[in-house]
Amino acid sequence: IMIIDSMDVNRLNIVSEEMTKILQSELLQDASILIYANKQNCKGALSAAEIKEKLKLTTVKDKNWHIQVCCALTGDGLYDGLDLILSNKS
Repeated sequence: IMIIDSMDVNRLNIVSEEMTKILQSELLQDASILIYANKQNCKGALSAAEIKEKLKLTTVKDKNWHIQVCCALTGDGLYDGLDLILSNKS
């Protein structure tokens, strides 16, 4: 599970580098990846589609991944992301 700040465009390069490490890790080769795009309640937050593009996830075909938009303050989307990942593992 990775949580990113959808308002912090400047750090997406760091997130992208970390995502590359995760995707290349032998220890995590069978892991599903859940990315929470937090702060969706804020005006100007990046959408899931924009984050997918910036992290180049469209090229990832051999892993199960999902971007879940959420708001940690209200809890919106938090359980949805976990439910989706858990249902994919069964």
